[in-house]
Amino acid sequence: MLTSLLRLGRGYVRIRLTGYSPERFLNLCRSREILIWDLQNNGIAYEMCLSVRDFRRLKPLLRKTHSRMILLERHGLPFFLYRYRKRKMFFAGIVLAGCILYGLSFFIWNIHIEGNISLSTEVVLEYLESEQVVHGMWKKDVDCEAIRTGLRIRYPDIVWVSAEIRGTRLIIRMKENRDSFQPDTQEEEGPRDIVAAKDGTLTSILVRSGVPKAQAGEAVEEGQLLISGTLDILDDAGTVLRNQYVPSDGTIYAETTYPYEDYFLLSHEEQVYTGRKRRTFYLEAGEQRLTLCNPFQNFSNSSTIKKEYPLHLTENFYLPLIFGTTVNEEYEILVRSYTKEEAESLAKAHLKEFIEKLREKGVQIIKNDVKISTTDYYCQARGTIYVIEEIGRPVPLVPKEEPLMLPEEQKDTGS
Repeated sequence: MLTSLLRLGRGYVRIRLTGYSPERFLNLCRSREILIWDLQNNGIAYEMCLSVRDFRRLKPLLRKTHSRMILLERHGLPFFLYRYRKRKMFFAGIVLAGCILYGLSFFIWNIHIEGNISLSTEVVLEYLESEQVVHGMWKKDVDCEAIRTGLRIRYPDIVWVSAEIRGTRLIIRMKENRDSFQPDTQEEEGPRDIVAAKDGTLTSILVRSGVPKAQAGEAVEEGQLLISGTLDILDDAGTVLRNQYVPSDGTIYAETTYPYEDYFLLSHEEQVYTGRKRRTFYLEAGEQRLTLCNPFQNFSNSSTIKKEYPLHLTENFYLPLIFGTTVNEEYEILVRSYTKEEAESLAKAHLKEFIEKLREKGVQIIKNDVKISTTDYYCQARGTIYVIEEIGRPVPLVPKEEPLMLPEEQKDTGS
C-alpha cells in the first residue's frame, strides 16, 4: 500500500516495447538499476511500468538495442497537476478547505456523554450549558477538571466522572450510585395499620408485626382493618395498662374480581399506504438549515420518519454539520368493517392484553368469565375476571392520647 502511494506521488508510466532484441533491453535496464514492475509479454511486445525518472533514462538503451517504445498510460500526481495547471481556483479551493478543517479543529463540535442511567443526557447538557460548556466553544477554554468537580457537586449520586478532549469531541464518562435510584420498597417507619384495599375473600394472611383482625376465609370490605398496629399491654390480671403502637407488617392475599368491558364498532377507519413517498434532504449548521425537496409532492395525509447523521472525518473529528433525511409516506383513510371473525379476534386480543397487564402486577388469574358477542354494528366483551392478589394497604396510625392520672389516682392504683 505504501509503495503504491509513493509511486503515485512521484508519477509513473506504462510503456510497450517492440524490436529485435527486447530481452537485451531488459538486461540493460537491470544493469543500470532501472526498476520495472508489472512486466507482461503479449506475444509480439512487452508491456511494463516504470517511474518518470527512469523513463527519462531509456533513450540511450532504445538506441543501443534498436527497440521502439510506445507510451500507453500516465499515472500519478505530476501528471494530474500538469493536466489541471490552468485551473488555479480548483487548487485554491483544496488549500482553502484544508485551512477551514484546520481551523475547525480548534473547537468542540460534539459533546458525548456515556454511563449515565438515572440522569438523562439532556439534563447533563443543560447543566454544562449553564457552566458555558457548549458546542462550538474553543477547546482551549474547556477545563476538564472543573467539569469533573462541578458534576460531582451538582449531582451527588455520581461516584466517578471523567472528562477528556479527543479531536473535536468532549467525552464525559460517569458512573452513578445504583442504590440511589433503586425503587424504595420499604414503607416509612412509624405506627400504622393495614386495611383492605378492595372487597374480597381472604385466602391467606401472614402477620409479621401487629395484631391480626381477620382470618382466611373471611369476606372483607374496602377499608376494613386487617392488621392493627395497636398492641395492648396487659397486667397479670389481664387489665389493659397502656397501648403500644408499632408499624404493622404482613402479606395478605384475597380472592377479588375485576369487571371487564370492551366495546367497539365494526365500522372503523384504517390507514392504507399508497406507496408514494417524498424524500427530503437537508444540511444543518447550527441554527441554519438548507433544505432540498420536491415542492410539487405535497401529501394531505402522511407519516414522517426523520434521521440525522452528524458529519465527521474520523471517529473523534466531528464537524459542525448535520446531514438529515425526512421521508414522508402517503396514506389514505378508508372506512372498512370488521368481519365477525376479525371482530372476535380483536376482542380476544384486547382481553389478553388486559390480563397480561394484571399478571405484570403480580395478580394470579383463577377464572375468566368474559363473554364476547357480535352484532351487525358492534362487538362487545363483558364479564368478570376472578383473581387472587395482595390487598393489604398500609395507613398511618394516630396514637390515642393517654388520659392524665392525678396523684391520688396513681396512689389508689398503686395500692
